[in-house]
Amino acid sequence: MKTIKSIKWSLLLAPVISMFLFVITITAAPMTITEKMNPLEIQTIAVVAAETANKANEVEPQASPVTVASAAKSSPPTTTTAPSSTPAPAKAKATSSVKKVQPQPSRSSTPTKTAVAQPSTPTKTTTAQPSKASAIIATGKQYIGVKYVYGGTTPSGFDCSGFTQYVFAKNGINLPRVSRDQFKTGTSVSFSNLKTGDLVFFSLAKNGVVDHVGIYVGNGQFINASSSKGVTIYTLGSYWKSVYVGAKRVL
Repeated sequence: MKTIKSIKWSLLLAPVISMFLFVITITAAPMTITEKMNPLEIQTIAVVAAETANKANEVEPQASPVTVASAAKSSPPTTTTAPSSTPAPAKAKATSSVKKVQPQPSRSSTPTKTAVAQPSTPTKTTTAQPSKASAIIATGKQYIGVKYVYGGTTPSGFDCSGFTQYVFAKNGINLPRVSRDQFKTGTSVSFSNLKTGDLVFFSLAKNGVVDHVGIYVGNGQFINASSSKGVTIYTLGSYWKSVYVGAKRVL
């Protein structure tokens, strides 16, 4: 019985002594042991020690001497060894869930005054009035087709000088009655420098004496009251150049 009791006490005291030694060791050199152990390892050691103590308390007191003795012989002395250091589970790297917030432009409480360009006073532009020359040409074209009448000065019939006198008078310019006298007015203009509205003179008798007149309309053409066609437009071709005397500008 004494042997059984001594074995029982040995089993009871072994874990207690182990724990005592473990506590003394940690107390004496805590940094040496624990600096290589994480909290999980320390907790595991404590749980193992507690379980060992509980198992010791569960030993049957009425065990036969042979069984206890054989258990004592076959069981090696209990030694407390620190469990091998198991690598601590890798700590998951915290994924940064912070969104990158784009910096918003600072808004000043006081709105910036934007300089508004004041519209400049518009330049007064008047609709371009048709020039005097254009007005004269437009007036003359109104009577295209009017028959030729010797000595005529109205739309019921014109001769050459009566036509030019009437058209210019409609635009505020007075001309002498006959072509020879009209040739004496205004400023002489060369053939190469003719402009719209200039008076062009001819000598149909080819003796140098002016006996016909028309109005230059541009593009080498003139409008006149012809004895054969009435008011019409002619081109200054070879014939008219052959009887051409000169031109005058009265505008």
